[in-house]
Amino acid sequence: MVAPLAGSVSPAPLAGRRVLDLGAFCAQIPHALAASMAARLCAAYGAEVVRPVPAGGDPFSAFAPLLPGGGSALDRFLNTGKRIGPAEGRFDAAIGDTAALAGVAATVKVRLSHFGPGEDPEMSELGLLALSGLLGIVGESEGPPARLAGHQAAYSGGLAASTALLAALRAGGEEQIEISLFDVCCWLNWKVAASVVVLGTSPMRGGTRADWYTVPCKDGHIALVYQEKDWPAMRAMVGDNRLDNPVFKDRPGRRSNRAALLEVLGPWFMARTRAEITADAQPRRIPIGPVLFPAELLKDKQHGARGFVAPDGMPVLPLSWNGARVLPEAGATAAPPPAAPREKPLSGIKVVDLGWLTAGAASSAVLLDLGAQVVKVEGPTAPDPFRNNENSAPGEPWWNQSAWFAFTNRGKQSVCIDLKDPRGREVILRLLDDADVLVENYRRGVLANFGLSVEFLRERFPRLVIASISSQGETGPERDMTSFGSTLEATGGLASMTGSGAAPVISGRDVNYPDQVVCLFASGAMVAALLERDRTGQGAHLDLSQRELTSFLLGEELLVAAAGAPSARRGNADPLSPADRVVADGEGWRAEWAGGSAPVRDGYALAEAAEFKAGTAVQRAPDGKPAKGIPFRFTRRPLAITDSCHLLGADNAAVLAAAGYDAGFIATLEQAGVLATEPRGKRHE
Repeated sequence: MVAPLAGSVSPAPLAGRRVLDLGAFCAQIPHALAASMAARLCAAYGAEVVRPVPAGGDPFSAFAPLLPGGGSALDRFLNTGKRIGPAEGRFDAAIGDTAALAGVAATVKVRLSHFGPGEDPEMSELGLLALSGLLGIVGESEGPPARLAGHQAAYSGGLAASTALLAALRAGGEEQIEISLFDVCCWLNWKVAASVVVLGTSPMRGGTRADWYTVPCKDGHIALVYQEKDWPAMRAMVGDNRLDNPVFKDRPGRRSNRAALLEVLGPWFMARTRAEITADAQPRRIPIGPVLFPAELLKDKQHGARGFVAPDGMPVLPLSWNGARVLPEAGATAAPPPAAPREKPLSGIKVVDLGWLTAGAASSAVLLDLGAQVVKVEGPTAPDPFRNNENSAPGEPWWNQSAWFAFTNRGKQSVCIDLKDPRGREVILRLLDDADVLVENYRRGVLANFGLSVEFLRERFPRLVIASISSQGETGPERDMTSFGSTLEATGGLASMTGSGAAPVISGRDVNYPDQVVCLFASGAMVAALLERDRTGQGAHLDLSQRELTSFLLGEELLVAAAGAPSARRGNADPLSPADRVVADGEGWRAEWAGGSAPVRDGYALAEAAEFKAGTAVQRAPDGKPAKGIPFRFTRRPLAITDSCHLLGADNAAVLAAAGYDAGFIATLEQAGVLATEPRGKRHE
């Protein structure tokens, strides 16, 4: 781990803040869970979190899953670090639904609902997943859709709420934040919505569309995850000449001949253990991963080396801060001086964005939506892979066509710099001179190869917040493991608990759930680091592991496993609403819960839904093109998409001029190819 800077202190960005958790008073379970998750993160960041309970006791104490020795694992996971007490005095922030927040004295109020301001119909998490399309896109086409295990709809809402709350506290002054759980679910499911809005087609779950799925092996299941470029390595690993059949030469062929493909691959996997397959695949950089159950996560060597799970199964915050776990600073109770109200929470903040695809780029987009200036940096030999996405629209040259790239990078200034050239490295260092945040999710070691190691950057820029978002984390024996989001669903425990049949289920290429949900958490962690810098004057290195976050969102299951109870795959059953179910409905499916029912929407139905059109998950940029929206609403400081997607390198001259370079030097860099407006080399996946 990176050693802390001399004189640094334990992070406590919310030291001296009082937060009111009204989860026990929320009328509906999804709101109660989301409020409790948001408040749990506030407690981890050092706030005094007060949780009042009704006269009859905290309803969470009876919530499943229950621990073998008594008590609720869910209650224990969500309410650790909080103080039971009355809602007396004034709070810096309060989190709850409309009725719970009534009459509460709080500077920032975070209101949870299903669809935003207005009436809140009775609904379960299953209904939210159905209406948002997240239920309809997961699972095999031959069977019922698969509910993502745990409480992903509510917990992701809690992550969005905590990020918005942190930002509002930094903004200063009063604020009311609206969190629509439906909007958050649609925001996570943006690829499905984008396909319909941009391309007029909707991806469908499973069947011939799926080329990522789980397959049985000698001691369990493996997540078969790979890109087109990995297919030659896969063929070489399996070593069966039948894979040379022309029908398997490309992704469409393998999809439409899946049964024949598994006739070849199946026996090879069944003859080997998960560990043996992973050991064969990883040196070839094939992103295959073992499906692990919660009980196995307790002994997982990567989690163990990073100190992520305590012996009793309690996970810590999935974040390493300056090489150490986040623990509230002892005695840090003094309230911070009131901040002068800002126009936007991150007004005046400059972000240098080395992120790509979703995890890095969409995290920085949230910072942009909160008011930051974001400079997107790509290289002529390494543009963001989303620029080369298969879902591209005609018009500009291919590198400026991708709707997927535009969705997550609208509003950012675009700079294309060759970081392999020493002059490019010096340009980045100049851009960092007045930057506040650096976001990166390169493969581990790449940043150091550019001469930009974390140790060097922290020494040179002590006020800089560096956010390293990676699949496994910066440290540990599996730090270099090649993974995609659905690989992490397997190694993080989510896949083992998802699905109704014998096989565990991953969300697949069209969701890649860990890639989506990490953006809600990582953006909040960066805001927390800015709050801490406001308090101490010191920047930070944030080591964010997507695998840890995936496991963290199954926290109650880790506690149950540590107590010796078996981990059960519940399919579409909710432990808090076991009567909820998915039933066949003509040619489609329907979600049912006590007192309600909703269709399981595909992308077409989602795009036509009135609540989707009125929501914030997909909005329009000023050029009229659809873009990934904002997962929360600020009432006093309305947030909006104010700029469209910039062409590659369009802002080279403007950004460098603002950094102090003269026009002649900029022209020299352009002529030398250090600055570019198009990629070098052939287009590839």
